[in-house]
Formats: sequence, structure tokens, C-alpha cells
Amino acid sequence: MVSGKKIAAAVSVTALVAGLSYMAYFDYKRRNDRQFRRKLRRDRKKVEKTATKISSPSIAEISDLAMELLGKVASEPMPQSPEDKEQFFMAQVSKGEALSSSGASAYPEAACCFFQALKVYPNPVELVMIYQKTTPDAVFKLVMAMMAQEVKQKQARYFDVFPPRDSNVRIKDKSKMEGKTKYKHSEDGVKSDVVVPNRALFATKGVEQGEVVYEEESVVSALLPCAQNGKFCYHCLRAVAEEKAETESTEDVEEKVEETESTESTEDVEKKVEETEPVEETKKSSATFECEKCHDAVYCSEKCRQDAYDAYHQFLCPSSNKTAREFAELTQKSHELAPILIAKFFGTLVDREKKKEIARALGVSDKGDTDEYTTWEHLEIMRYLELIPTASDATALHKLGEVMSASVPGLNEFVTGERYTMLKGKLDYNAFTVHTEGVVPKETPETHVSDTMRDDHTKSAVGISMYLISSHIAHDCDPNVQVVFPDGTDKAAVKALKSIAADEELRISYVDPQQSVEERQKQLQALYRIKCACKKCEADLEAAKAEAAAAPAAEDKAETVEEKSAEAVKTIDPNDEGTPSFAAVAASPTPVSAVEDKAEVVEEPEASPLKTIDPSDEGTPSFAAVAASPSPVEAKAEEAEKPEAETDEEEYETEESSDNE
Repeated sequence: MVSGKKIAAAVSVTALVAGLSYMAYFDYKRRNDRQFRRKLRRDRKKVEKTATKISSPSIAEISDLAMELLGKVASEPMPQSPEDKEQFFMAQVSKGEALSSSGASAYPEAACCFFQALKVYPNPVELVMIYQKTTPDAVFKLVMAMMAQEVKQKQARYFDVFPPRDSNVRIKDKSKMEGKTKYKHSEDGVKSDVVVPNRALFATKGVEQGEVVYEEESVVSALLPCAQNGKFCYHCLRAVAEEKAETESTEDVEEKVEETESTESTEDVEKKVEETEPVEETKKSSATFECEKCHDAVYCSEKCRQDAYDAYHQFLCPSSNKTAREFAELTQKSHELAPILIAKFFGTLVDREKKKEIARALGVSDKGDTDEYTTWEHLEIMRYLELIPTASDATALHKLGEVMSASVPGLNEFVTGERYTMLKGKLDYNAFTVHTEGVVPKETPETHVSDTMRDDHTKSAVGISMYLISSHIAHDCDPNVQVVFPDGTDKAAVKALKSIAADEELRISYVDPQQSVEERQKQLQALYRIKCACKKCEADLEAAKAEAAAAPAAEDKAETVEEKSAEAVKTIDPNDEGTPSFAAVAASPTPVSAVEDKAEVVEEPEASPLKTIDPSDEGTPSFAAVAASPSPVEAKAEEAEKPEAETDEEEYETEESSDNE
């Protein structure tokens, strides 16, 4: 029987002979076959060119190469079962690592392997973070470029899939509808080829006033500092029920004291009064749940507590470690909720993708979580404000990486300063104020936050939240819909304020619409860089212009009246010969009294009572008697004039005597 050693030796000899034979054949072809030599030169130049592109490529070259590689792997079948996915993932990662160590010429194929492994991994974001730390920079850039190209392809069909059909809305580009194309410009004003879409949300069917168009869960939310008092859920923002401890009133205590005075001594009674003095204290209801470590995070249910812990509270709890406590203190001092929201977002992102993969593996149908787009891809579609990074942003980003690096490996490397600023800009532009029916303490300088929120100031603000669908609703100072919170949580409902026709755009107000047009436009420009030109602003501006134009005419009229009044008032000079003496002035009727006399003459006929006169009545006086007798009004007027005339004469005499003196 042939031994295993002999078989191995024979195989080795055979392989060696085959290798030597191929080398001899290759050398012969290289020396004698001209076409073979040309093919070798072309292949070598192609490899060198590819290696040059990979080692020092431009953005356009990487994009073109990524598109080529993406088309290559698109036709390859993907595994379906969890076991097959796991084996496929391990094989692709191993192959990619081997190719990466072979040199720059193998980088494209290595990137394909890593990209394929990424497509079957349960948590793609986490794997990207690992790639950034473990793969060559050129390979990582190529993988990211392939992801970006795939995202572009998915974005092309994004608005055919999202929002869901049952939401009764569609996202459309108004620029295409109006035939107006807007291009992006660089900082120096140079026009680029990048088209800036002007997306908005449109109704797919008619909606009557007061009806709810759609409802939507939040992506991430947080309580305002003024509402972090144990009375609102830290996860869903619902008001937490409270109950007061049962205490005895002062009257009950006094009655008990009176009953015991007859049998107990004075000292015992006083001691009992001190012990039974009523103290009203508040305790959490049996329906309240809190974090077992920090006891500060309060929840309305066990589900909210568990969901919050799985998504973000496990690494944001201030009592979990020193780093988390420092991060909480930093965000409190900065008066910003953006660092907390970004930390919650990444935790929620990883948690959602895990749950989506589990749902796919189990075959569970959930329209909200099993769509083909990740939360990050939804976020990339949103508009955002281009912000300038600050020193506080860099500090917050550093602390964020320290807090979450243990739970989300590679986050500190993935979330660069540029991505952090972009996320902050998306929050500033798309976040909503969550309103509540409950009582929220007023904001103080200590609890004030500088974050921008879409707020129409209809009710008390309890928190801040961001939504995937509602973020695409445009602003209008005369809105036709309003974002409300009927469940008392961060779950939003878009309610129609007016009757809305099919294919009509939905519009909300980002600011308080009851403010003046100047204040509205000032806030919109400062917060959202929007120059509002809605119909309400145009009407208000026209009214302001008309009012401003009417103001000078009124001022001119007032000046004319003042000039005439000044001309009527003359300065009397005693040395002037033409000036009458005080005695003459006193003797002559004043303009006021002359006017009064004239008024009396005019009022005399109206003052006489109207009577129906019967000539046959003996008691009826004749017309001559009636005309001769003074009327009651005249008599009263004459009596009233006498003391006034005397008073006027006394005043003139006093003035004349003082002047003579």
C-alpha cells in the first residue's frame, strides 16, 4: 500500500515540474512571440496605470473606477440565508485582506471583495468604521466611492419608493415642475454643474380642513433642558403622571391635638404636633420608570426605558462612566442639544439597522423598518445649513468619540469634523419643536438652548425632534398644514388647516406667523437663510409701504395746521402804538367768548321745545307770548354766563394792575 508521504512527495514533484515547464514556456514565448510580448506590455501598462490611479487618484478617476467596479459586482448573485451570508462574508473579507497585501495593482479587486462583504453584513455602518481602521487608505476610498455611486443609483429611484404610498404624499422637485434649473455656486461665485434641487412635499389626494394627512415617528428626539424635571419621558417626551403622597391637613392635626389634650401632658402634645406636622411631598407614580443607574432619566413605560437603553442610554448615562458624565456636563455648559442629538442619532442608527436585519432574517413584514434604505441614506437626502466649525464643535466631537467608541467601534474615525458639522447643519434646518398639553417650566438663562427648531409657537415646547418625511415640507407664512402631536409624544401628525387639493404643495410655518412681516423675514433669514416671498409677506410689505407713504402726507398736514395756529397767535408789545391796551382788550370780547356767543345764537332755535299748538285751547299762549318769553335753555345759559363774565373781568383787571406795577 502506498503511504501518504510518498503521495505528497509525488504531488510536490509534479507541481514543481509543471511550474518549471510553465516558466520555460513563458520564457520561450516572451523571446520568440512578438504578439505575446505586446500583450505583456499592454497588460503591464494597464496594471501600472491602475496602480497610479489608486495611489494618487483624482475624485473623477475614483468615481469612474467605482462605477466600473460597481457594474462588475452587480451581476454576481448574493446569498439569502443567514448561514450562507455568514460564509460569504468571511470568504470575501479574507480574500480582500489577501489582495490588499499584494500591492496597489490588486486594490480594485480587494475593494470589490470588501464591498460585497459590506452588502451582507448586518450592520454596514459599523463595518465601514472597521474598514477605515484596518484597510489601506486607497482601498477604503474606493469602497466608499462604490458606496457613493450605489447611493446615487438608489437616489435616482428613491422618490419612487419613499415616502410610502399610504402616507398620501409625494416628494417632487419644484425646479423641474416649473422648468427652472438652479445650479450650485462656489464661494467665489463661480457656477458649477451641480444642480440644486428644490424639493417639496405634495398631497396625492384631496384633504379636507381638520383632517390628518399622515402620521410619522421621529428619527431622534430629546427633551429641552427646562423639561428635564422628571415630569416627561426621556424617550418619547410624553408627560409622566404624578401623584402626591397622602398627608394630613393642619386642621386634622389640630383636631387630634384637641382630643388628646385632656389625657396627655403639654409636653407630650407639643411633641406629637412636631411629629405630625404636615409635609407635602411628591413621589413618582407606579407607572413611572427610571434609569437604575443615574435615576435622572425618567420613562413612561418599560418599553421606552428598554428602547432608550438599547439605542443610546447605555453609553450616554452619566452614571455609567466618567467620560459620559463629562460629555453630559459639556453639553449642558454649551447650551446646545446638537451633541446629544447626534450621539442619539448614531446609536439609533446602529440599533435600527440591527433590528431591520433581524426582521429580514425572520421574514417579519414591517413597512417602517424593512425598506431598502438606511437611516443614513434618508438623512443624506435632506437639506442642511452649511455651518462653520467652531472650537466647541471640535471639543464635543472629541468627547462624542470617547463616549461611543466602546459601543460603536470606529465611530471616532468615521465621524470627522466635516461630517459632524454637516449633521449639525441638518439638525438646525430640519428639527421640529415638539409641543405638549402639559405644563412646562419657562425657559431660563440656565436652560436656554441655541438650537434652531421649526416652531409656530402654538403651544408650550417640551422637546426637539427630527422626521424623515416632514423635513421636506417647505415654509410659508400662510400655511395650509400644521404639525401637531395628538398622542402627547414625539409622534407627529400633519393636520390640514385648509382644504387641500390633490397635487397641492404642503406648507408649514417655520416661525410664528402672527409676528410682523419684518420680524418674520428677519428670523427666516437669520435661522434658515430664507428670503420669504410668500403671498402673505408680499401683502404685508405692500401694506407697510402704503402706510409709510401716507405718513409724510399726515406730517405735512400737521405742520400746516401748526403754522396756521402760529400765525393766529400774535405777540403783543406794550411799546407798540398800534397795540391796544389791556383795558381795551379786557373790554373787547375774547375770540372764545365770541365763538360761544355765536354758538348760542345757532343753538337757540334748536333749544326751544317743540310743541303741538292747538288754537282752540284757551290755556295755550299766543305765538307772540311764546316768542317773547325766554326759553328754559336760554335762561340757564344766561345764568351760567354771569359768573364767567365776572371772573373774566376780574382776571383782566388783575393782569392790568400787575402790568402797571
